[in-house]
Amino acid sequence: MQSGLCYNQMMQCVIKNPIIMFDFDGVVADSLEVYFSEFTKACHELGYHRLNSREAFLRLFEGNVMRQLFWAGFPMYRIRRLLRMFAPRIAEAHRRVSPFAEMPEVVRDLAAVHPVYVITSNATDTIVDFLLRHNICGIRDVLGSDKERSKVKKIKRIMRLHPGLTPCYIGDTKGDIREARRAGAVPIAVAWGWHTVAKLLEGKPELVVDTPQSLRKIFLTEA
Repeated sequence: MQSGLCYNQMMQCVIKNPIIMFDFDGVVADSLEVYFSEFTKACHELGYHRLNSREAFLRLFEGNVMRQLFWAGFPMYRIRRLLRMFAPRIAEAHRRVSPFAEMPEVVRDLAAVHPVYVITSNATDTIVDFLLRHNICGIRDVLGSDKERSKVKKIKRIMRLHPGLTPCYIGDTKGDIREARRAGAVPIAVAWGWHTVAKLLEGKPELVVDTPQSLRKIFLTEA
């Protein structure tokens, strides 16, 4: 498939025989405000105030988050402490998070036809609970940070389960797009997530879609 942009237009880009791998936060779940609030509270309690702006927070997701934290001046021992503080707060906060409109239905419909997975930096149990509460069914597996921290490795693991199919990773940040490319998957960006379209294009996605319904045009030939 040649690189191209399918944004703000009816899709003429159809991917046959896909494996569909969704990022979670910013793609399925509308969680930016909750994440930003809880993250800045944890940083404040650690006495670290360099990441208390939305711009600084979103810059962490331009690459691997752990590396970005380290480069932002967090020593490793503070990163570990931050993660210990952050994880239980996010698990609780996800009770206040809702899915993006239309995404539960779209994910269910895609999963009825193709193998669908969730690959996320969040905790597996948190995501499974969210999926159950919002009746998002049909997901083959959820691979959270407790199973493997590297999204590249998780994408490759799923690819090995489905040789001969076209691996597609759907993300909402520049970091997602870069990691999908590193893993050898087709990177597809969504315009409703955490990063702007301009920032997403820096990662060179194969496609950018502006609505959940556009995913039907890519993956369901009868749509």
